[in-house]
Amino acid sequence: MKIKTQSKTITDKEEAKQFLAKFKIYADYWIPESSDENISDPLLKYKKQIQKLKENFSYASADVCAMSKDTQNLDKMLSAFVKEHHHTDDEVRFVVSGEGIFGINPLNEPSFEIFVETGDLLLVPAYTRHWFNLTDKKNICCIRVFKENPKWEAIYDLMHPPGINVSLNP
Repeated sequence: MKIKTQSKTITDKEEAKQFLAKFKIYADYWIPESSDENISDPLLKYKKQIQKLKENFSYASADVCAMSKDTQNLDKMLSAFVKEHHHTDDEVRFVVSGEGIFGINPLNEPSFEIFVETGDLLLVPAYTRHWFNLTDKKNICCIRVFKENPKWEAIYDLMHPPGINVSLNP
């Protein structure tokens, strides 16, 4: 994991975790539980870690999503991800293989980018403005984790989380 801000690049994993924590973004690094080459399903290879994540954050389901330069309609698929948006649920991604870039717009500070690669876990909280793109390698396989059954809905219009009152009149 590498973080690129306007003023610096963070490559140390612990420093990156601390930086992201300021924005309530959880980051970790996983290694496979099993080195058994016969286990190819990422959901089985990381079964205990996924279960612990579900228990700790009240998630209910997980699936696998892969994209590569050979993915049919890749550019159309990416067009939904590269525009800044947010979700009403956390966006949880564990990179099984490959790499990608999450852009984060905290709204009250300058935007920054998180370069994720094999082994990186990222939990972007609900209502956090962000975008995603592949690197030039155009290859990523991720485990996605959800509070409900797999559901991905991008909200492109800027809105405030429920319970937050924003007044333009002082």
